Amino acid sequence: MNLNSNPRQKIIETASELFYQKGIQNVGINEIITTSGVAKKTLYRYFTSKEKLIEEVMKHRATEWLRWFELAVRDSGNTPKERLLATFDVMRDWYASPNFRGCPFINAVLEIADASHPAHAVSVGVRESIRTYVKQLAEQAGVKDSESFSQQYLLLIGGASLMATIEGVPGGANHAQKVLSTLIDSSVQ
Repeated sequence: MNLNSNPRQKIIETASELFYQKGIQNVGINEIITTSGVAKKTLYRYFTSKEKLIEEVMKHRATEWLRWFELAVRDSGNTPKERLLATFDVMRDWYASPNFRGCPFINAVLEIADASHPAHAVSVGVRESIRTYVKQLAEQAGVKDSESFSQQYLLLIGGASLMATIEGVPGGANHAQKVLSTLIDSSVQ
């Protein structure tokens, strides 16, 4: 955890880690205050409620995760097709990391059943960002119907993420990558 001297950022990073490791509903404000080392008054100066903190944590995590994902994919392949396939190399590495506890965006939607909660909108936004990124790579790779392809891709990444969460092993990424390779080959113009 990168706990810098900015109290707001310290609170967000602490809450992000605690929410991910323990679940949003299982972490109270007092635990965030204790772990971050900030005063209760400081926390409430920046976040008027736990709901507002959850929203900001989800936005922070989305920005960080998407940045990581796109950079890792870019660095893992030279051509658009290689980068598409590399998405599952990147995901496999993430799934295999010792602190992996599922997709934080899927987790948030499952924990917070209220579709009007801002965390839900952030999670949908991450999904759309992934889809848009994959659609662009697919277009560059010469995929005929990049729109449909990007929707099919979301099924693969969602399935692989759920398999990794449920089974505790990264093997779903291998299966998804094989299916993706077939999908690319059958969709290239």
